[in-house]
Amino acid sequence: MKTVIKKAVAVMLCVAMLVSVSVVGALAATETECGGNCGHSPVIVLPGINHSPTYLYDADDKPVMNGDSQVGGTLLILNEAALSAQAIVKVAASAIATIAFQTNVGLDKVAYDLVCDLFKYQRCDENGDHVENLKTQRWNHSLEKMTQDELEWTYRMVPMKALVDEIGEDHTYFFTFNLVGDPMNSADDLDEYIDMVKEQTGHDKVTLLPVSLGGTILTAYLDKYGHGEIDQIVNAVACLDGTDIVADMYAREWRLDDDEYLYHEFISQIFVESEGNPTLGYLINSLLHIIPRSGIDALLSGAISGIIDTLMVNCPQFWAMLPSGRYEALADRYLSDKPALRARTDRFQEARLDLKKNILAAVEDGVRVNSIAGANLDLGEEMYTYFNIVASAEKVNSDGIINLSSTTLGATGAAGNNTLADVDYEKNTYCDNPAHNHVSPDNMVDTSTAILPENTWIFLEQHHEVGYNDVVLNLAKAIILGEVTDVNDNPEKYPQFNGPCKTRDIRRWTLPDAERVDQSTLSQEDKAELNAAMEQAREVLKMTVADQGKVTAAENRLRAILHKVGAEGYENIEPEKESPLDEVFEKVTYAMSKGSLFLFGAGSPVDRILSPVRSLF
Repeated sequence: MKTVIKKAVAVMLCVAMLVSVSVVGALAATETECGGNCGHSPVIVLPGINHSPTYLYDADDKPVMNGDSQVGGTLLILNEAALSAQAIVKVAASAIATIAFQTNVGLDKVAYDLVCDLFKYQRCDENGDHVENLKTQRWNHSLEKMTQDELEWTYRMVPMKALVDEIGEDHTYFFTFNLVGDPMNSADDLDEYIDMVKEQTGHDKVTLLPVSLGGTILTAYLDKYGHGEIDQIVNAVACLDGTDIVADMYAREWRLDDDEYLYHEFISQIFVESEGNPTLGYLINSLLHIIPRSGIDALLSGAISGIIDTLMVNCPQFWAMLPSGRYEALADRYLSDKPALRARTDRFQEARLDLKKNILAAVEDGVRVNSIAGANLDLGEEMYTYFNIVASAEKVNSDGIINLSSTTLGATGAAGNNTLADVDYEKNTYCDNPAHNHVSPDNMVDTSTAILPENTWIFLEQHHEVGYNDVVLNLAKAIILGEVTDVNDNPEKYPQFNGPCKTRDIRRWTLPDAERVDQSTLSQEDKAELNAAMEQAREVLKMTVADQGKVTAAENRLRAILHKVGAEGYENIEPEKESPLDEVFEKVTYAMSKGSLFLFGAGSPVDRILSPVRSLF
């Protein structure tokens, strides 16, 4: 653009007045109708780890294609060519040799090479910059100007339509950032983005809604740019002080020494989550015993090392996911010979250590700050059970993915089967009024130690995927709209300690399916029942106190009437009954899994035979 202007100075001077009029008109067109006077500051979502579409380009800035699709993704950008026949043959040959000789024959190396090649598109160099030409899609406009496909995708990623219906799509923005970037650089981008939003809406301040990983961007932004342009912050399960899942991955600390867990529980849990049945997992457990323990260890070690070396070690954003208390030791371990990268990760650590101070300063200046978190789950519990393999799995109170102390900046939670009576901590650290009770009914969580106990909301046993629970979404909406100011404001409608429920299926599928039914073809009786069922479902989606019983009743009623009127996809609403044979298979494979562990221990029959000999050396 600048080159064109330089070459056409004379022409531009001749039409300067005309251009100035056009510019004024264009600016007026981009600013929202409210002109900044509607009472609701525009909301900028700082999304989670799987919410920023990023694509691969070649050295000439041309898209890299895989058939008809551009290579890219919202989380992992895999090099599918790595899964070539040659690579698979190498892994298979090594596995066969390992089984035949009952000792590791290169499994660690072939697993490492395969994983490194598979994830190579997102690797970073020793300075912390991504090696490949990656570009993250940025929407430099509000939701109002998204395409329908983009809008539907956005609502799937962050289900905030109820809020948007109140404040308008023209007041809602979706900021994106590269997963393998640097949060301090993303803070620079966010600062420019905020200026753009202010210009487009006429508002002088914005509301920030950090979701999960978006908490790291908030941390960097507050430290680098302060809070002068922020009206309020609503943290939704935000990663404000890392997660022990990532720390354990860097530390290579796993539950692999627990034979019962590794050879009986871990894989079967994954199949329960993915298939609803552990049978195949139990069968795999039994088959694992044909591989010597050295082979299992080599395979896991090689694959994990490949992930760490390719994705994590040189990536500042991954270092931002470490709990602050575990950063120094791990940085010393990995970054002592990488001064440029260490300087970048140290800079974020400074921002994280100053986060409490920065948030309290913002509150002092009138910025409203609230945090919504899940609690009382082990890491990897309920969903994403593969994370349950980390050593800290049963040692911290979390939402299954992020530590409670991180999402709340300091709340205390008992882990496992313990209660607060088993935790040594100082109560009322930040609570201005010690008479206020910030202890959960189950005596497992105390928010008085969080920096803002009056503005910290807990959903007990709620998994990190809060988009499954409309009660969480309704609370966030109420906070943003100013309908509730703190946990003491309306505790019956918005209790500080709430519970889990899964309303997503109603919101995303069943209710929309019901709304699409052509009622002109229905009898009066069916029409009345359909409308009543839809109304019941809508009321459930408005709940502010979690009640799974109401969710189930509304879902069943909707499905029943959809079945009766012949709606597509509802021909059979009865859950598939497990056949007696399926039950037998599960019991048999369970016995095989337990029996193999009893007979062979952690490894193969040869391992069991040779273990007394090996113990002599």
